[in-house]
Amino acid sequence: MRKILKDTFILAALMILIIFSFSVAGVGLTDEILLVYEIFGLALALSVFNYFFDEKTSFSMIAGYLIKFAAVSIMVIAFGFIVGWFFPSNFWMAFIYVGVITAIVYALDSVKTEQDVEDINEMVKLSKNEKIEILPLGKRSGWKVLAVLLALMALLFFASLAGFNMKSNPDLAAYSLNGMIVSAIAAALLTILLAAYLIVYNVRRKKLS
Repeated sequence: MRKILKDTFILAALMILIIFSFSVAGVGLTDEILLVYEIFGLALALSVFNYFFDEKTSFSMIAGYLIKFAAVSIMVIAFGFIVGWFFPSNFWMAFIYVGVITAIVYALDSVKTEQDVEDINEMVKLSKNEKIEILPLGKRSGWKVLAVLLALMALLFFASLAGFNMKSNPDLAAYSLNGMIVSAIAAALLTILLAAYLIVYNVRRKKLS
């Protein structure tokens, strides 16, 4: 699943970059095209940071993601002020966007790590001609991580909904609408991942029973 998503995002990014590069020759560097290049520039900076962070540090998965969340949020806010994305009234939205992306990536990493460990254990048991038994659902961490992150996205959605209903502050209402959209999308993706996780688990359990 993670490889499919990664390949899809890479392909989509290349398609967008190539199409907009050709568009520059026809219509010039419009605000929309400039925004795409700004996003790619930010993505490059974040990728370089992420690479060196993973190579040079040895934090636990949770601590690593918390530090990345703080550092990436600061980088996004700083970049946003430079290119004019953010203003003193709305820079806090960066924490929502970065938090949603971090939650989804952490969920994928957590599930993949659990699956890798399980695959290694199965290979060891097969080499020793031992019976393979699937770990009970209550002792597995993958679905718990997905459930917690899903609850956080739901909490973020309702917090944004509360801000959206504050008619006395139109700016907050407008920004909260964006928070509702991104948190709802994240909740939907996490729900799909959780459902897929449980389906795969039940299929494997029946196959081994």
